[in-house]
Amino acid sequence: MATTVSRSPSDAKFLDEHGSSDLSGEFRRNERSLVRYITMHTGCRATAEDLVQDAFIRAGTASTPDVRNPRAFLFRIALNLLTNYKVQRRRRRALTDQIRTLLWDGVDEATPERHVSARQELSQVYRVMDDLPERTRNVLFWSRFEGLNQAQIAARLGISYQAVEKHLQKAITRLTEARQQEKS
Repeated sequence: MATTVSRSPSDAKFLDEHGSSDLSGEFRRNERSLVRYITMHTGCRATAEDLVQDAFIRAGTASTPDVRNPRAFLFRIALNLLTNYKVQRRRRRALTDQIRTLLWDGVDEATPERHVSARQELSQVYRVMDDLPERTRNVLFWSRFEGLNQAQIAARLGISYQAVEKHLQKAITRLTEARQQEKS
């Protein structure tokens, strides 16, 4: 049974008011194909449906006076959204891997010595965090200690997703440098 992306009557009205009723009809005709296409590339139907909904919104807000091939236009929007999604996912994975390596590299059994060492490392992390600019410190804390994702942090601070990534990268770099200095 195929699921379609739900739209409210206001969505259709929005498209009609902006002269994009032909895009709205084209979207309805191609919605399942768009979901299948994105699902094939993401492996997740829920993600595909979210991206297709975003494509619908982007098509409705596009400032293109005359779209010659509405179907190609919709698929191009979907492809761009898919590319952005994959880039963000790759960046997120890289940051998570860096943090995992930084915090858990060489962790072995829980011996008393390891416990003392872990406390010392945690103290060092707190010292480095104290030296970070407030916004960078908050981004790191919310991300790694409170479990907020980057979109939530961006919304909380009123900054872009990319700015959150830069703050996290800055914090990771400082933590890595401090760890390397400790080993030297």
